Amino acid sequence: MAAKVKSPVYLILICLLLSSGTSWGQYEVSSGIDISYPLLTNKYTKKLNYGQLSFGLRAGIAYKPPETQFFPILNVSLGRCRLPLLQLNQNVAALNFNYINVMLNENFILRFPTSEVFIYGGIGFTNLNRKTLVFTGPGYSNLEATIDSVKDVTNLFPAMNIGLEYNYGESAGKDLYITMGLNFQYIMLLADRNNYYLSVRQSSINNVPYSASFSGDVIAPSFYLAIHYLLHHNKKSKMYL
Repeated sequence: MAAKVKSPVYLILICLLLSSGTSWGQYEVSSGIDISYPLLTNKYTKKLNYGQLSFGLRAGIAYKPPETQFFPILNVSLGRCRLPLLQLNQNVAALNFNYINVMLNENFILRFPTSEVFIYGGIGFTNLNRKTLVFTGPGYSNLEATIDSVKDVTNLFPAMNIGLEYNYGESAGKDLYITMGLNFQYIMLLADRNNYYLSVRQSSINNVPYSASFSGDVIAPSFYLAIHYLLHHNKKSKMYL
């Protein structure tokens, strides 16, 4: 599934790069790290804290004509996250995922004498590749669970995001600079998909069957740092990294 997700990303990148030979614009490529705290709400779990602090990597490429205030950017981020599946008293059965986020955003630049603020929003998709099932909570060490089966499996989910990025001080307008940003992403976990059937065992008690649907609404706030570097390949076009 991961290979299928990357194909449209590479196609967009190739199209952007091929257009550099005839365009008078410039390209901005960025890379960085982020910290996020995803929250999932549905009828199967109400607990907000289940050890879900996540770390990831991010990269982006933008086409930005000179002196523009609006420009598009393709952002890709990847890492590992944790989302809840089922709440049992004070304990939560949670799923660890490898994720890939692909977002096409529109940026608006606010320029100040000594700083810049980028405000953006856009749509895209998230790929969630399940890795492990874990328990969190005060009694998690006494619980064991196995996934018996999963029906109607879906790994791709629609997503949207809004955010802002801040560039302050002497680095504003320079070839090399670091920005900090805040991002809020929404992921729609489709209903009637990813239905899990579990067997849960506590101490010496026999296995108890449970079922839950991995569905609902994910809100994932994140903080990130990104580094940008300007590569001058001709007088009228520039490349950022």
